[in-house]
Amino acid sequence: MKILITGATGFTGNVLLDLLPPSFPEARITAFLLPGDPGADRLRRRGIRNLEIVHGDIADAVAVDRAVAGHTHVIHMAGLISYWNRERPALMRVNHRGVENVVEACLRHGVQRLVHVSSVGAIGFHRDGRPADEETEFNWPESLPYMTTKHAGQQVVQRAVRERNLPAIILNPASIMGPGDPDPATPHNQVYHRIRNKTLFGCFAGGLAVTDVRDLAGIIVKALTMGRLGEKYLVVGANVEYREVVEAIGRYFHRRVFPFRVPPFLLAAAGKAMELISEFTGRRPLLTYGYGRLSGWRGYYCSDKSRDAFHHEYLSFEKTIADGCGYFEKEYC
Repeated sequence: MKILITGATGFTGNVLLDLLPPSFPEARITAFLLPGDPGADRLRRRGIRNLEIVHGDIADAVAVDRAVAGHTHVIHMAGLISYWNRERPALMRVNHRGVENVVEACLRHGVQRLVHVSSVGAIGFHRDGRPADEETEFNWPESLPYMTTKHAGQQVVQRAVRERNLPAIILNPASIMGPGDPDPATPHNQVYHRIRNKTLFGCFAGGLAVTDVRDLAGIIVKALTMGRLGEKYLVVGANVEYREVVEAIGRYFHRRVFPFRVPPFLLAAAGKAMELISEFTGRRPLLTYGYGRLSGWRGYYCSDKSRDAFHHEYLSFEKTIADGCGYFEKEYC
């Protein structure tokens, strides 16, 4: 088995590379990284057996084709996250064109299995809080370019499965939390930092689906040999209100929090104003109109299908928060 991984230096990749070598001791693993990716040195220092690093841009079809050649399995995780409409072209470049390049290369070189790691944002949701499943029709608004571009990329994979017999499995993870994030600046790490060091007032009114990074990495490993080709699988450990997330972090750090729900219309208005200001400053806004709207919805999802297909028992939300906070405190405080 020869496995190519895109997005290997991100949160999930960092944890996945702890699991792959013992799961497939004879496999050769290649990490496809952007030129100049600072995570390359971190990967080298880990001394992972049978690991090779190659560089290229996921939006460069030639570089992707060269990287995929000779591999039997591909795990595609590289993606861009942003809710700022000004970055829609960059999101399309990575989340859509990048997927097209991976799919074409996999077909050209006869890859045995592509594990495409997408997002719950590529699947629809129910605004009344009912958990959506894999067949829920996509209905996120255009004001959320991350969701629309992830959906566009996922459509590329699904179309290739139907029309060209691409041997692929799609995983749709929820918001990823837990231990092992190599970037202290990611949103959840910033929430840990704020609650640990200051008093937090207010939170979003809605709720979100969460998955532990260890669950996601474990299911990616299983998806290399398990699951039905052509299927989508939601990877979700828990559906929780934002208030519950804030309270759980506060309990871990023994800090008081005041998670009163901020009305979504106020956040949407503030996001709109910040986006207008960003047109003049060129700086990414702290909040966008789309994310302000999102703050009041409950994007909940059902994981029954992945539990059954991969014989997987998800970690508890409480353990995810405790271990994520503990890792943050150990590594960044």
